[in-house]
Amino acid sequence: MSSLFSKALVYLGLVDEGELETDAPPEPGPIRQAAPVAPPENVRSLGPDEGRRVEPPASASRTSARRSETPSVAGVRAIRPESRADILVIDEFGDAKILADRVREMVPVVLDFRTADEDLVRRVVDFSSGLIYALDGTMSKVGEGLVLVLPPNMSLDENEKRRLASLGAYEERI
Repeated sequence: MSSLFSKALVYLGLVDEGELETDAPPEPGPIRQAAPVAPPENVRSLGPDEGRRVEPPASASRTSARRSETPSVAGVRAIRPESRADILVIDEFGDAKILADRVREMVPVVLDFRTADEDLVRRVVDFSSGLIYALDGTMSKVGEGLVLVLPPNMSLDENEKRRLASLGAYEERI
C-alpha cells in the first residue's frame, strides 16, 4: 500500500507509479539552484532598514475619496439622513446580490429574515458583514428578524423610522 506522500508524488508527476513498487524511499535527485532573476524596472529592492508595508497614497484611497465628499467638522464625518429605505424579504441567497446592489447605490435596506431558515440567515448575515466592512457602512438589529444595513455616512431620520415601523419593519425597542 502506498503512503500518502507517495501518492502525492505520483499525482504531481514527480515519479512514475512503477518506481513506487519498492518499499525503499525514492532517491533524491541533484539539487538545482535557480538562476537569479533581475526584478522588473518598477520594483526596487528594500534596504535592511526599510519596512515592507506598502500603502497607496491617501489621495488614491477609496475610503478617503468617498469620505471627502461628505462635509465634516473638525475631522468628524457628517451623517446624511436618507429619506427612503428598501425592505428586502430574504427567501434565497441570491437576494444578497440585490442587497449589495442597493447598498452600492447608497440606499438603506432593511433585511427581513422572519421567514428564512437558520442556515440562510447565517449565510446572508455573513455576506452582509463583509459587504458593510468593505464599503465602510453599518449594520444593526432593528427588530426580531430585522436587520438595518446602512451605506457609508447614512442614517435614518425619524420620519423614515416611523414609516418602517408602520410597515412592521422597524421596532423602536428591541
